Amino acid sequence: MERKGQSEIITFVMLGTVVVSLVGAAYMWGAPLTEKRSSLAESESVVAFFNVLNSKIKEMAQTCTGSCTETLEISQRGVFTAFNNAQYYLDQAGPAVKWFEFNNSVVLNTSAARNVYALDRWIGTNTGNIGYSANFGEQEGVLMVKMSKNPAGNYEAVYKLWYREVDTPNKGFRIDLEAGPVQSATSGRISITFGGRYVVAGGAANGKDLEISRVKINFI
Repeated sequence: MERKGQSEIITFVMLGTVVVSLVGAAYMWGAPLTEKRSSLAESESVVAFFNVLNSKIKEMAQTCTGSCTETLEISQRGVFTAFNNAQYYLDQAGPAVKWFEFNNSVVLNTSAARNVYALDRWIGTNTGNIGYSANFGEQEGVLMVKMSKNPAGNYEAVYKLWYREVDTPNKGFRIDLEAGPVQSATSGRISITFGGRYVVAGGAANGKDLEISRVKINFI
């Protein structure tokens, strides 16, 4: 009887060890999968937010003929920043202003539990063509994302809604952003205001006239 009791105890201990091992393995594989799904859902939410912002900016640039202002509630976590079109200021102020990575864009810097895109390169989410200019009918507002891993091992994501030139055989079009007095924010609202429309003779990439619509981005 004693040996039988000892055998039962040993069997119970072994079964307990197996159960603990299985639970540990499930957590080891399940936690990253859960984090990946959470990061993917968050990324899809950010992309949807930028799609709404892009639609508002494009509609205003194309249809406003006077004084137009719209706002969009910030619903994403992270830091939003608006960047001027450097070319406009280059034309106005001379060579002191140079082109830079976030030229003519609205940017969100945020964190992620896992990477859902390839690391360390810009990836277009609404178009595969992320060239400097494109044919009319392609995306004028290009939404891109770049994910990276910092020295601490945490993932960071940068989303960029960037406006480029689109051309027909006879004319070019571009939206130029102007950052307002408040150029970055983590909450509140994004204000979108029409700043006028003008034409630069021969200013398009194909040598035709370039029609520019100016849109002011501010945070309130």
